[in-house]
Formats: sequence, structure tokens, C-alpha cells
Amino acid sequence: MKKINIFSPSVLSYNVASRPVELVGTNASLMGCSLAPRQESSAHNHFENEIFIFTAGKGVVKTGHESVNVQAGDAVLCQRFENHIIVNTSEEDSLQFHSIYWDVGDINAFVTDTSAPSGQRNTLIFSTPPTPNGDLHLGHLSGPYLAGDVLKRVLLQSGTSVHHGTGRDDNQTYVVTSAAKEQRQPTESADFYASAINETWQGFGIDFDLFITPDNQGEYADFVHHYIELLYKKDFIYEKETTAYVDHHGNTLHEAYIHGLCPYCEESSDGNACEACGRPNECTDLKQPQVKADGNQPLSRKEFRLYFRLSAFAHQLAQYVQTANMPAHVHQLCHDMLSQQLPDICISHASHWGIKHRLPNYEQQVVYVWFEMAMGYLWAASEYPTSRGNNRMEKAADVYSGDTNIVHCYGFDNAYYHTLLFPAIYFALGLTPPQTHIVNELLDLEGSKFSTSRRHLIWGKDFLKLAGADYARMALILMRPEGIRENFSVERVAATMNALFPQRLSHWLSSLQECVMRYGGKIPESGAWLADQKNHYYELLHVMTSYQHFSQTENFSPRRMAEHVTKLIDMAYRFNASQRHLFPRNSNALSNYARTALALDVLAARMLVYALKPLMPALSADIAALLRINATEETWQQATTFLASQHMIQPHKIMLPELSATGLGQLMPQ
Repeated sequence: MKKINIFSPSVLSYNVASRPVELVGTNASLMGCSLAPRQESSAHNHFENEIFIFTAGKGVVKTGHESVNVQAGDAVLCQRFENHIIVNTSEEDSLQFHSIYWDVGDINAFVTDTSAPSGQRNTLIFSTPPTPNGDLHLGHLSGPYLAGDVLKRVLLQSGTSVHHGTGRDDNQTYVVTSAAKEQRQPTESADFYASAINETWQGFGIDFDLFITPDNQGEYADFVHHYIELLYKKDFIYEKETTAYVDHHGNTLHEAYIHGLCPYCEESSDGNACEACGRPNECTDLKQPQVKADGNQPLSRKEFRLYFRLSAFAHQLAQYVQTANMPAHVHQLCHDMLSQQLPDICISHASHWGIKHRLPNYEQQVVYVWFEMAMGYLWAASEYPTSRGNNRMEKAADVYSGDTNIVHCYGFDNAYYHTLLFPAIYFALGLTPPQTHIVNELLDLEGSKFSTSRRHLIWGKDFLKLAGADYARMALILMRPEGIRENFSVERVAATMNALFPQRLSHWLSSLQECVMRYGGKIPESGAWLADQKNHYYELLHVMTSYQHFSQTENFSPRRMAEHVTKLIDMAYRFNASQRHLFPRNSNALSNYARTALALDVLAARMLVYALKPLMPALSADIAALLRINATEETWQQATTFLASQHMIQPHKIMLPELSATGLGQLMPQ
């Protein structure tokens, strides 16, 4: 026997005074925890389940979407990977509790059955509106647009109510510089490219339910100014005299008009934000600054401008970053900015392009376009079909109340806006920021960054003409730069797609049809099982379980989904070839083992229908027609279940052409 003073702290864990206690002979661990008055734990999650048993004091336990009041005698269970914070609400007394945590140890604990929509919240997906200064190239498409479309299709497949929104980012200064090069008016150029972008989306099968069109003087501008005036009255917007760069004509330089080296990472950067490291700048802190238009050194002058108090939300944002779902690179960017003191952000620039401010003395300055974007998302949310309210502001607030699952898809260069600036604005307005960030890194082309100005690119429309929508979607999803920068190599892409589809999948499906036709076109019931057949069955289920994991919003990875499809095709191709020994050419009879092999082949094809649907919808429908099943109505349970014996298939040739590496190479401008 050993007596332990369990509330005598020995370590500080997540800001909680704790004493770990070993529970010998069990798979559980115990800690005695004490939280000082008015203190709170650091937000965190871990792979174990954890139960808190409160013994003294009072407080609140918060997770991503809810909070509960607790006192002595209460217990709270947190599931693995569920973010949580414990707050001591007492002014005088410590909050004491036991923490018991254990490893569930079951792979199925990682996977929720997404075919059961009862637990799913209504979901609104935003893919960052593109700047209409050019059509979309493959680097654009591999990022937020295909990701948002795949997620929408996955959620629709599970029965979730989901809408996908984007828009056109007209008020970017890059629209002005692009129009000047092409000797057009900015509005004409924006309309032309917005139409071209929409055609490209349609070609890739990407549809949107909500769309932001930012007008400069109408209802949209009124909507933006409503929030700016509200933030100004709350003192979250203030005026300050600062140094600004101007050109030799006296034009203020910001965004696309100024260029230099980032003050943080020293990579090439335009004004206001660096694409390489993701951090904002003041324009005047750029190293080796140059006027973009003529390469001259900029001049300086003093200007009064408007600033948003981002720094006022440091504590809330620190907790938000710990609980929101974001990848490591984005989390590190947020951590670095928070640890080095958040800057206040300039939200007004002297310019003729954009939405004019209406605050007194600032009517000749325009709203910083990335500050405007926060309101643009609210504008789209106000058109959400189930939003409630008497006006747009009330409807937007209803969607941003925390009841709707809002997901943002964007590139790393837009990370700081979505994870720090926008959440701070929403906190200031009393709204709940989105919790899920699906972020891509840069996609290179043959080892160098996609560049419109250098003509180092492949346009989306050109790729579509050569590859077709399904191939184009799958190729870009397999190359999607998740977590790290990725390289699009035409030789590699062609080799991957050809090995996967015209070689393996085409051969497997032809063989499958041939074998079923020996049985009169009807699928046999499985018979006796060989060892390799059992192994194949369990491998199929494992791949589909893992695929299902990566299709869930909180784990979403379209690239990993696509990689699991390639595994499924490769496994099925190899299994089919290995089982051909059971199907002698001179016999129509199927042995018990041959029946099992054929049933497993058909099961794999059925799984493929389900797994391909969000990625390659046309091919999914084609294989579904072969199996005479409805791809739209297939659920997870059905997709992993054998088709009924004597089910009749509909044999037909599924066209899976070769993708020409030479043809792909010719799409790059010479």
C-alpha cells in the first residue's frame, strides 16, 4: 500500500498543476489536477480518450462546438482528438479534478460512419474567390477549387446538407495591373476573366451554390460599410498617421504596385503580404523596394490611414489556433505571429480602385481588399438557404453562430487572413469563426513555380481538352500539394495515369466481365475461401476504412482519398490476375473457389464506384452502369457489401484512353 497526495503538483501540464500516477496493470493513466483561480488550461487534444472527474471548485469545460459548466461531483468525457479547454471560473478557489486517460487502440475508433448523416451539421464550404486577372491554370485548380468540390460531393454522398461558395475578387489591384498590360479598362478585364474562370470551373465539373460579386457602390458595398462602421464605433478600427510609399506621380503604393524583399523571410514579395512565408507587411518595411510599374525607388510621405486592432484579439486567437483544424505549416505561421506580437493591420489605401471608405476624412481611400473579404464571406452566408433573419446581417450572423459547419479551402499564401485576420474580425462582431481550414501549398510545374507573367504554366482549359474532365481531376488531385510543395511533371503524370487506368483498370474490368459472362452474366454467390482470398477481402475493407477516414471533414485529404483509389485499383488488378488459374479457358464451370474470387472482384468494383464518385464522377457512373447499380444512391454499407447472388451485370466497354506525355508537354507555352 502506498499513500499519494494526488493534488500535490509535480509538473505543469497544459497550464494545469498535475501529479501523474501510474496505474500498474492497466492501459489507463491517472493525474491529479489543480487549476488556480481565474486560470484556464491551454487548448489541446491527444490520441487518448479522457474523463475529468471534478472534486472541488467550479468551472467550464469547452470543446470545439460546446461548453458545459462543472462543479464537484461532475464528470466530463472527451473523445480522442477532441480539442478541449478547462476554465476555473472561481475568483478564490482552485478547481480540482482527476484526469483518467487511455488509448482506445481500435482503428475503427478513428473512423466515423459518414453514411449516417444524423450527427452531421449543415456545412458551408468556401473556396477562396480567385482574382479575375487571368484564367485558371493547373496550380489554381489543384488547390481550393477541386478540394471544395470533392468535399461537397463526399458530404452529399453521406446525406449531409452542404453548399459550396466562392466569388470573384474584383477589388484586387492585380486586376488593374493586368488590365493596363492588356490595354483594357479594369472592369472590362475583370468581367472577361471572370467569365473565362467560370467556364473552366464548369469544364472540371465544379459547381457553386453561392457566389460573391463585389460591387463598389450597391448593396454589397453598403453591407461592407455596415460592419466597418460597427467596428469603428467599437474602437476596433482607429486612424493613425504613418509613412506610405508613393511613386513619382504621387500615387500611393500597395499590393501589386510595390515590390521588394519580405522583411521576415527575404523572399520576393509584393506589398501587404508575402506569398512565400505568409506574413503581412507594411509595404514600407520591404527591403530593396521598387515601384512595380517602372522599377524606380519609391518616395515617402506621411498619410493618415485606418487600422484594425488585430493585436486586441491575441488571447482569443491563441485559443482559436489551438482548437481550429489546420495543417502544421499554417499552425506554425500563426504560432510565430502570435509569439512575436500581432501587428495592427492597415485597412485603407489611397486609390481609385476598390470600395471607397465612408468614414469622415477617408472617402478618397479604399477598403483593403483582404479586410473586405471577411465581409464577402458574410455576404455569401446571408444567402445560405436555411439562414434565418429579417435582413442580410441577421442571416449572416445566424450562419456564423457556430451551428453551421463552415469550412475554408485556400492556399498557404492566404493562410494568415483566414486564421488570424478574419477570425479576429468575427470575434469583434460577436460571431463564431470557422473551425476547419483545408490548405494547399504551391504546385510547381517541371521544378519551377507556375507563373502567368513568365508563361510557365498549363491552362486548365487546355488540360481538359487533352485529358477530359475525369482524368484532369484525378491527375491534379494526385498531385495536390498537401503539407509540402509538390511538382507537376508531365512525364510523371502521364506515366501514373496510364499505369492506373488504361493498363490496370481497363484490363481488370475486361477480365471481370469475361468471367461473369461465363456465368451467364450473373454474379455468383461466394463459395469456399482460400487464404489469399481472405487476405484480399480484409485488405479491401482496410483500404476503404482508411479512405473513409480521409473523406471526413475533420480529416479531409483529397490526395489521400485518391491515393487509396490507386491502391484499390492496384490490389484488384493483381488479385484478378492471381485468380485466373481458377478459370480454365476450356471450361464454363466455376469451382467453389472461383465463385469466391469472382464475388470479390465484383465487390472491389462496387467499392470503386463509391470511392471514385467524388473524384471521377463520370467513371464512377460508368462502372456503376456495368454493375447495374445506382452510383448516386450507394451508401458506405452497400459499397462494402457483396452484391446479391444472381445479380445481372450489363457488360460494356469502358473507355480509358492513354494520356500522351508529348501532348501534355506541348501545352506549355514555348
